[in-house]
Amino acid sequence: PVRMDDSASIAKAYWASRALNMFHGMMVAVPNSDPAGENVERAIQKALAKAETRGIRGRDITPFILSEVALETGGDSLRSNMALVRQNAKVGADIATAIALQGKNEGSRLGNEGGEIQAYGTPDSTGKKRPRVLVLGGAVIDLISKPEDGQKLILGTSIPSVVTESDGGVARNVSEVLGLLGSRPALYSAVGNDPMGQSLLSRMRRDDLLVGVKQCINVVDGGRTATYFAVLNEEGDLHTAVADMDVLNYIRPPPSEALRHAEIVVMDANPPIDVLVRTAKMAVGANAKVFFEPTSVPKAREAASRKDFLSCLTYTFPNVDELMSMVDGWNNTEEEHWLAMNDRLESIKAAAAKLLATMQPDEAHIIVTMGADGVLLASKNGKLGDPQYSHFPSEPDVQIENCTGAGDSLCGAFIHALLNGHDESSAVQFGVKAAILSLQCKNGAISKDLRHLDMDTP
Repeated sequence: PVRMDDSASIAKAYWASRALNMFHGMMVAVPNSDPAGENVERAIQKALAKAETRGIRGRDITPFILSEVALETGGDSLRSNMALVRQNAKVGADIATAIALQGKNEGSRLGNEGGEIQAYGTPDSTGKKRPRVLVLGGAVIDLISKPEDGQKLILGTSIPSVVTESDGGVARNVSEVLGLLGSRPALYSAVGNDPMGQSLLSRMRRDDLLVGVKQCINVVDGGRTATYFAVLNEEGDLHTAVADMDVLNYIRPPPSEALRHAEIVVMDANPPIDVLVRTAKMAVGANAKVFFEPTSVPKAREAASRKDFLSCLTYTFPNVDELMSMVDGWNNTEEEHWLAMNDRLESIKAAAAKLLATMQPDEAHIIVTMGADGVLLASKNGKLGDPQYSHFPSEPDVQIENCTGAGDSLCGAFIHALLNGHDESSAVQFGVKAAILSLQCKNGAISKDLRHLDMDTP
């Protein structure tokens, strides 16, 4: 407990906790200034002693204390309680006013004092800042199984494993990364109106990393909240996975008003393809840059079949398999032959060049995650001719605990770096730092330590 004697000090403590991402509550104890307060307190202590002597316990003690205090004080207790209610209201109003005034001076709801570019754009009609980033896609419950130390996967039988449950989904993960880093987005998704969905929504509201959870998440009566169950091998890499994602067919496009004020629109491949195409076209029409996270090989292939969708993309974040599936005319057999007969990195560059040609004509970037081979950034500028490539080797000696959120961490941190004025190369380096933190996280797909990641040295 800390004593503070004015509302301004309490408001300052509130905004300091928000700036540090310490999203907890604060309780303020207000003393009773009525002169009868001391008389009432003596009566309460006398009544408590009498209750103890008579052996009064449980539900009987409250009415006994109230009755005794009223008799002892001759009505002073009621007057004192009314005075305390008025005092609470006055102090509460003073604190609320101080918080609002200091928040306005800070320039953001988080009270950022570091001079960092804010995650909010122009104000809406109520004066609230709109998010600069909209994210569209899956909010999922992740169940992750990994063999216990010393165990290996054996087909056809069970083995001792550690199973963890956490919130996931590509779009939700990317949104969490952005929120942890301070670029709070709006997430447009869908969940079932079931216990898992309600719990997921409750945690989103509690963590306070997103804008407008109630308005942006479609709660589907009779739907099953999306669930993803992954089996990792002893090294922490994905062995196999199954998913129940039907409810994500109910994801709705962001409203046109939100799109008109967004700078970046991020989509994973979970919404229906028509929703993706419509959202991408609306975003381009609103001069927002479109980011695409392919999510899986089948979904990547389906999205790439729509040339009117690809032509809207400025950024995409495939892994190698997803990249190959998005390139027109290539299938798995040809991919395997190509990679076997040619240098792997050069073949990936060739595939990236082919995909870049189908994306936004003026500027486009592909960030290819290559596992142990690191990350490849492929970029084109309509005025400069051939694509440019930058290879970022993987960091040595990284202890992998969970690989399921690494790509999403890279994507979210990359976007956060762009919002803060960094170029694509620096953004990849910052994204790799974020991915490493999540690779080392035992308790979920996304590391909570991202809130401490240093933006100054990407």
